[in-house]
Amino acid sequence: MSQKSIVEIIILISRNLFLLLIFMFLYSGYKAAMYERKKERDMYKKKIFMQRCYVIILHFLGFIILIINSKNTESMLEIAKIGMGGAFFIIFSIILISIIYKKGDAILWNSVFFLMDIGLIMLQRLDPQSAEKQLIWYSLGVGLTLLFPFIFKIILNFEKFKVFYAILGWIFILSPLLFGKEQFGAKNWILIGNFGFQPSEIVKLLFIFYLSASFIKYKTFKDLIFPIIMSGGYILILVIQRDLGGALIYFLTFLVLLYISTSSVILFFGSLGGASLASMLAYKLFNHVRVRVEVWLNPWKEIDSKGYQITQSLFAIGTWGWLGSGLTLGYPTSIPVVNTDFIFSAICEEFGNLFGIGVILIFLLIVFRGIIISIRCNEKFYSLIGVGISNLIAIQTFLIVGGVIKMIPLTGVTLPFISYGGSSAIVSIIMIGLLQCLKSFYILRKEGEKNFETI
Repeated sequence: MSQKSIVEIIILISRNLFLLLIFMFLYSGYKAAMYERKKERDMYKKKIFMQRCYVIILHFLGFIILIINSKNTESMLEIAKIGMGGAFFIIFSIILISIIYKKGDAILWNSVFFLMDIGLIMLQRLDPQSAEKQLIWYSLGVGLTLLFPFIFKIILNFEKFKVFYAILGWIFILSPLLFGKEQFGAKNWILIGNFGFQPSEIVKLLFIFYLSASFIKYKTFKDLIFPIIMSGGYILILVIQRDLGGALIYFLTFLVLLYISTSSVILFFGSLGGASLASMLAYKLFNHVRVRVEVWLNPWKEIDSKGYQITQSLFAIGTWGWLGSGLTLGYPTSIPVVNTDFIFSAICEEFGNLFGIGVILIFLLIVFRGIIISIRCNEKFYSLIGVGISNLIAIQTFLIVGGVIKMIPLTGVTLPFISYGGSSAIVSIIMIGLLQCLKSFYILRKEGEKNFETI
């Protein structure tokens, strides 16, 4: 038996190990949540520890597969370097977070690290340079979240900075129109030398903080006029920039926060109806909107041009079935922009559709934990921030997964924590850090404690 055949057998066996790891991770998360409710601290800690072990095993198994399938010694050493760097990042981050967020939501953190590890493995498989950069973004994102407890200890009245959030948000959202560069059909990037970022990613946080600060003062419809105008302005700018995914994320986040704040069915369906009319108008006015819809309706009609992306995605997801081809044995690089918009397709192709379902379940776990934290805040401003963050992650995940499986038109957004992109990765991690701080911040403010107490 040749060496190549032995490597392929190992890779095929690893498919089952990857699948076992993700579902054991989910099972441990479920059991940890159950023990948390029963206040069985020792059993809770045991399941949290097991989750972290599964993350580390996933990391080493993934990079071992990449190493044994490497073409030469040089590429083997490069993969090993990123693999060791990633292992150091995961272990060191878990230790630091456990120290800074002593009573933080460990299930939430573990879920994020599992997804980031999948992202790092897939990016190393697809584009090694992207994996190296992504590891830097991950490290920067975690580093910033470690500062939050100290920032929240100093600033106790975030709801008072509503005007600041609005002004800074408009500066960032308008900047691509003045200084931006078009990429993948959307003019929503700012490039400074070799460094590029999406201002709309940063504005997501400012948008949530602004709406939360505005809606806590809701008494009559008059209090909603300015927030509605602001939100409509953001969405219009994103449509002009051809960032359709961003526009939809902003609108749905606004819609969720509006309904939670007002409990008004009329306002909810009125906004939904207005958005439907605006969508039909955008379809008539903007060619790029028509193209997205036409490709969604029938990508096979122009399979060699406009429909190429989505058809390649569907081939990738459907060809290898439930268990996938095995890591490195598929053809994910045939999908355009696979390391950003279509990375979920690559995961399904090589790890299998069952593994892809596991990834979706981890996102659901993150959203569920975020909602629990929001409910426990017991104060409207902090609850709205938590709900806004949780729903934004859910919405963005649905849009990208729904797009690549042709459930909805493609929107061009990234898969949180997994897709390549500095702006997206950093902001997504920051959102998790904010969720961890919400309950602590509320306790600190209400009781006037001098020492910062984590969740």
